[in-house]
Amino acid sequence: MKAAIVIIVLGSWGLMLFFPWWTIVFACFVAGLIGPDRGYKAFSAGLLASGGLWLVLALITDIQNGGVLSSQISTLMTLPVWLIYVMTTLAGALTGGFACLSGYLLLGRGR
Repeated sequence: MKAAIVIIVLGSWGLMLFFPWWTIVFACFVAGLIGPDRGYKAFSAGLLASGGLWLVLALITDIQNGGVLSSQISTLMTLPVWLIYVMTTLAGALTGGFACLSGYLLLGRGR
């Protein structure tokens, strides 16, 4: 599971430097193909790695712009800033978790 997490974090970060946000699914899918030995480990590896990466990248971006963007979005959506972070992290985590699980299940190991 540790190898899958490393593959997901490095692969997703590298892909997101040059391509849109949804390209994280490719790194998660490949990690699911070669990494975990159980379905729940595949899903949790994708969930933790992608969610953690998205949270770190969101915090770095927010620090770089002084919190202006997150405060404007929270005002627009009438939600607290911390909930914006939770929603962002959840979106990345679920995307990565299901992509990693799909890679695991593709080889028929889920039976």
